[in-house]
Amino acid sequence: MPHLLNVWPSVSRQLSSAHRVLLLFDYDGTLTPIVARPEIATLTEETRQRLTTLSRMDRFVVGVVSGRSLADVESLVDVPRVVYAGNHGLEISGGGNDYVHPQAPSYVAELSEITETCEKELAGIPGILVDNKRLTLTVHFRSTPDRYSGQVDAVVVAAAAPYVEVGRMKVTRGKRVVEVRPNLDWDKGKAILKIREDCGDRPLPVFFGDDQTDEDGFSVVQDLGGLAVFIGPPRERTKALHQLESPAEVGQVLALLAGL
Repeated sequence: MPHLLNVWPSVSRQLSSAHRVLLLFDYDGTLTPIVARPEIATLTEETRQRLTTLSRMDRFVVGVVSGRSLADVESLVDVPRVVYAGNHGLEISGGGNDYVHPQAPSYVAELSEITETCEKELAGIPGILVDNKRLTLTVHFRSTPDRYSGQVDAVVVAAAAPYVEVGRMKVTRGKRVVEVRPNLDWDKGKAILKIREDCGDRPLPVFFGDDQTDEDGFSVVQDLGGLAVFIGPPRERTKALHQLESPAEVGQVLALLAGL
């Protein structure tokens, strides 16, 4: 898997030859480092300024596609003219989009019930954050001692089990998080397809991400002839064909993009 900066001359030629480029980024672990608690994962001012510069350029459409709630990611990034997708794309705003997956609201009550069970069963475990994002639920255990990891996972699985068994929910996992999501045929890849379609002119898609839920997006952009960039150490188990080591290197690429 080539490091994106090592092959930048050829990548930049591909991007420069496109009539327009759809630049999409995950948030946590991509634009910002992974931190102990989600509320302290804040953009550097330099990264915000670079995103602002790119969003003002006619050749780019800039977007952030996150597992966070839409309101949360909008507040954290806070750059006008950016497309925001929250809850793994179940809700989208910006760029003419004002979208909520038509079936997603029907799961809100069940997610609240699962949240209550998780909060009760996990109350004695240190460092836990149970985050009901209305359309999805995430249990963070990045600040929790490793010896509790299996217990946290088991509690979430058990709380969701009645809803999983009847096909209403699914359980997914990321970097020291367990998520409960509506069992819908929708993911970051589907969200990227919608964002691109709504652009009207089929821009070349580029997606930067670091976690398991980004893999659907990697597949979609590469199938469309675009670029998928995994953020983190080189690994075999990713569909992305390019790699950067860290959010700091993502920042370097943002600066290079502004020079195209």
